[in-house]
Amino acid sequence: MTLIAGSAKLPAMDLRILRYFLAVAEEGNITRAARRLHVSQPALSTQLAALEDELGQKLFVRGPRGTTLTEKGIALKRRAGDLVDLAGRIETEIKDKDGGGLSGAVSIGAGETPAFRFVARAAHELHRGNPRLHFSVTSGNGEDILAHLREGTFDLGVLVGPGRYEGFDYLTLPCTHRWGLAVRNDSPLAAEKRISPGDASGVPLVCSRQAMAKEFLAGWFGCAFGRLNVVASYNLFYNAAVLVESGMGAAVCIDGMIPHEFAERVVFRPFAPALASDVYLAWRKNASLSPAAKALVDALRKDVAARGDR
Repeated sequence: MTLIAGSAKLPAMDLRILRYFLAVAEEGNITRAARRLHVSQPALSTQLAALEDELGQKLFVRGPRGTTLTEKGIALKRRAGDLVDLAGRIETEIKDKDGGGLSGAVSIGAGETPAFRFVARAAHELHRGNPRLHFSVTSGNGEDILAHLREGTFDLGVLVGPGRYEGFDYLTLPCTHRWGLAVRNDSPLAAEKRISPGDASGVPLVCSRQAMAKEFLAGWFGCAFGRLNVVASYNLFYNAAVLVESGMGAAVCIDGMIPHEFAERVVFRPFAPALASDVYLAWRKNASLSPAAKALVDALRKDVAARGDR
């Protein structure tokens, strides 16, 4: 069905066409995608051409060795993947109602934090009594997780503070993270028990892109963040640890982030005065959570309350 808005004709992209587009984008080859989809190559090529025609955009560059995505194709791939995933979750929730117990999928976006153990424990207990449940966990930084929560492609998000954002409900998890620097064990900073603003002055820094936007970090350093010697940025910490190990600089991060394989070569030193952030579970305010997602929130809320009573 083609939608009409005033005199503007909007493209009629059904899920089947989006799945075709994603298959070609993932395979990088129309012939392989056609085999995967069990359709003929000419039929698939016709569908792709029709999609490009309706959108008025070239999505693929076709060459002798296959197809590559244009800039518009890359943008559509992300959105199409979100839509197809969301449609699958909706279909599962609506259709799979027989047999008792909870079923369907709970989609969780999670920042890198050991506090995810609380979510994992609650999910495991919930799954033991509801074996048809499925949990989809995607790691990412706070900015990406919030975007997916707003779009409805994640049910829940695990975020490291300090900020709270409008339009979301929150459950604070029983975990507080200290901020500090991850440094090489042969760095002069490794000999310090605490890192002061003066210690960090002039040090080449590797910072998370989310942390670079936080005013509270600039306040701790005592200057505009833009005046610091930031030599690299990251969104997930593993590669930041590689940069530290290579001698690129010291990484601004929270405690508990250094992977075990780096433990002998990279160490964490907390800031002094101390700088800390809470960890919290977030979901869209006034959103109608699926029964499975609501059950996970309730299980976590109960766990948090029980820990507070001890």
